[in-house]
Amino acid sequence: MPLRLVIENATPEELSRGIAAAEAVFEGSGISYDDAMTGMLAIELWDMKGFPEGEAPSEEKQAAASVWFLAERAACEACCAGWPEERVVRHRALAVGPGEPKVKTLNPTTWPERQKLYPAVIERLETAAGPDRQLDIDICYVMGWVNEPGTPEEAAKLGLPYLTSNLAEVAQITQKSLQGWTVEIEQDPCDARIIDPERDEDDDDRSVAAWHSLDGRLYMDRPPANTAIALTLAAMRLQADSFSEQSW
Repeated sequence: MPLRLVIENATPEELSRGIAAAEAVFEGSGISYDDAMTGMLAIELWDMKGFPEGEAPSEEKQAAASVWFLAERAACEACCAGWPEERVVRHRALAVGPGEPKVKTLNPTTWPERQKLYPAVIERLETAAGPDRQLDIDICYVMGWVNEPGTPEEAAKLGLPYLTSNLAEVAQITQKSLQGWTVEIEQDPCDARIIDPERDEDDDDRSVAAWHSLDGRLYMDRPPANTAIALTLAAMRLQADSFSEQSW
């Protein structure tokens, strides 16, 4: 699992800067962040118990924990560089696990509204009869690519992608944003799968599909209208898995 930094109102660039600073500390120490986190958790558990004698973590775990705390401090300082003092975060910000979903961080200001609209856009893709330029721009909005909803005419002016009609365009966007993932397209009936590159290495398989999942489960009763819609739908399901509790 990757390192992540949780600091409210930090930009993606600031968070990346902080994570890079933490990674530099771990690399310089020769201690992995997994081992450092294990040491930190051991220290915290000992603290919660009231530091009982005879239960102190080993010197090795204490040393690893100190690296975690140094990395966290470095991450916070790098992320919050130039911030007003009252906004600076100094601890309990570094963690291990998935970061904030890209769909949120692309445009945090509009995220609350976009999150509410996201399921409805998924449903419209599932039932779309074919190319739909209004749906294209609505997808662009809920994904955070544009700042406000628009019309098909505005989509043309902005040069927005044809997400419900141009498979090559959708595939290019998908492969650029999901490097290392495998995209599978089926023509008849239409379907698309986006396969987790680590699906054979752990139990947390994040693979998704438009219609038929790899384990045979059906996401909906009938296949998508075309392959562009199928791949767009699969990509949006994958994004939704990072913030939604709904089972698609």
